[in-house]
Amino acid sequence: MISKNNSVLLLASRFPDKGDWTVEQQFVLQMGSSYILAHGLGEPLKHNPKTTVTLKESGEYTLWVRTKNWTAFWSDGKTPGLFRLAIDGTEDPSEFGRGCGGDTPAQRAAWYWQKGCTYTLKKGRHSIELRDLTGLDGRCDAVLLTKTDEVPGNSVEEYRALRAALLPEPVQDKGNFDFVVVGAGMSGLCAALAAARFGSKVALIQDRYILGGNNSSEVRVGLGGQININPFPSLGYLLNEIGPDRIGNARGAHHYQDWKKWDVIAAEPNITLFAGYTVDKTEMQDGRIVAVEAVEATRQDRIRICGRLFSDCTGDAHLATLAGARTMMGREARSEFGESLAPEKADAYTMGVSVEWYCEDWNTPCSFPDSLDWGLKLDEETVEPVHRANWYWEVGMNDDQVADAEKIRDYGMYVAYSTFSYCKNRLAKKEDWECTHLTWVSHVSGKRESRRIVGDYILREQDLTRPIPHKDGTFTTTWRIDQHYPDPRNAGKYPGAEWMSIGKLTPIDPYAVPYRCLYSADVPNLFMAGRDISVTHIALGSVRVMRTCAMMGEVVGMAANVCREKTALPRDIYTTYFQDLVTLMKKGAGRTDVPYTQFYHQIDRTGHQAEDR
Repeated sequence: MISKNNSVLLLASRFPDKGDWTVEQQFVLQMGSSYILAHGLGEPLKHNPKTTVTLKESGEYTLWVRTKNWTAFWSDGKTPGLFRLAIDGTEDPSEFGRGCGGDTPAQRAAWYWQKGCTYTLKKGRHSIELRDLTGLDGRCDAVLLTKTDEVPGNSVEEYRALRAALLPEPVQDKGNFDFVVVGAGMSGLCAALAAARFGSKVALIQDRYILGGNNSSEVRVGLGGQININPFPSLGYLLNEIGPDRIGNARGAHHYQDWKKWDVIAAEPNITLFAGYTVDKTEMQDGRIVAVEAVEATRQDRIRICGRLFSDCTGDAHLATLAGARTMMGREARSEFGESLAPEKADAYTMGVSVEWYCEDWNTPCSFPDSLDWGLKLDEETVEPVHRANWYWEVGMNDDQVADAEKIRDYGMYVAYSTFSYCKNRLAKKEDWECTHLTWVSHVSGKRESRRIVGDYILREQDLTRPIPHKDGTFTTTWRIDQHYPDPRNAGKYPGAEWMSIGKLTPIDPYAVPYRCLYSADVPNLFMAGRDISVTHIALGSVRVMRTCAMMGEVVGMAANVCREKTALPRDIYTTYFQDLVTLMKKGAGRTDVPYTQFYHQIDRTGHQAEDR
């Protein structure tokens, strides 16, 4: 049996020198850990991850590496995501990342323990080094050295049990807060700032080390929607403090001005930021959340944070799900809410993920690996020979946006690499691409839709289009109902694996969304803000853009402060204290003495596709 007496487990994210590899923490809840990724855009990474291990006993140690073949969902060819491992400078002959075999693509692409050689190692210190072979997203989660003949289990449950046995994780208590915000996209940032500026002690937990979510330099999606709209025109000024003063998708990192978000949060004395932490456990009492536990991405240490009120700003409703709240995902049937735009029958379809990328023309020629063996099968008709992806490069519309999150992200990268490779190596006019360099491919998913949390009111299409006013109106949504569907031309060639979308927009008048959409119907102390609020799939098409999400976060932060002052819960605001919230919404939480930069920008033509939009 594998135990601390005969085995050593090394987490790759804990390597003191991670070289040029990237820590990847998006999929902790799906595959059990953060890991490191050789994201070299087709150039093998030169600076290798390194660590040392101290063995308590001499003996014969078998090497295992937890990895995966990330292209096996779509290709039977040799994956490009390969690396080697060296112990004390001796390179194991295995190419790690080849995959575990299996009857289905999902089995062949699963995380698994790949076996290396058996080594005679003396008691004491030994070096471990990873050596990237391709620069095309090989990945390593952990390295196991064991004196046993036991094969470590591949399931997430078995992996977690192995970690508990070999790497027990003490939990550090980080204190008690008035308001705990999970997720620091634009909605979470504004929820935290609004609550803090009106007096609440706030914990802000973000699963990455960059703030802003889809509007960060990691994803690079521009802000959409209008702010400072009646009936509460003071809502939205926070965006002038934290939002970039430029529009557009897939631009250079500086375009998204991450520093503005970080500096404003850091300057707020009532906010304690816990960056790099993924919430993976909740502690419940009498149906309420009383604490959350979170694991850090690099050290993978654990913390516990207590609070009276919580807000799920994760986008995927992870906190709500952990707490047992009802959620919705996919499209509701037309009969369920009487929506004319809904399908006849309910299904699991969602709007997809955009994995942004771009390339640039330089003065120097370059090469890129030919993806003929492992890549997407393209030809002169199906290839999109563009220099920049945009919103309509969209994947995963027929997948589970939560359970299949890593597969969906990987397919976005797969399409990007395959497209660029075809243009460089096989396009009829490939000479035009001789000096074109692949400059950036996001490895962070730009999501539009997944779970939505059920509140006391579920916003519907007809609320927006008739429109139907409610006495508890709060932030105003201005974006048209923007629904995405697979591009028929692309879907016809790649059924079920499309990567191009079209947009269909339905006009609305500016509409004040009911407060009842911003708290859980099931968990009494849980707010939500962002794309996981209480709306139907159709209504989500309007409220999901980021300036609108920011304003709903601002409203939630104000409501949390009213709850603190009145010793109330979110539903009590609607039943008893809504006028107190109105008073704060009339004030707003943002500064008005900074330059106004957030000018309205919306798609002008339904389904219009352009590189520079």
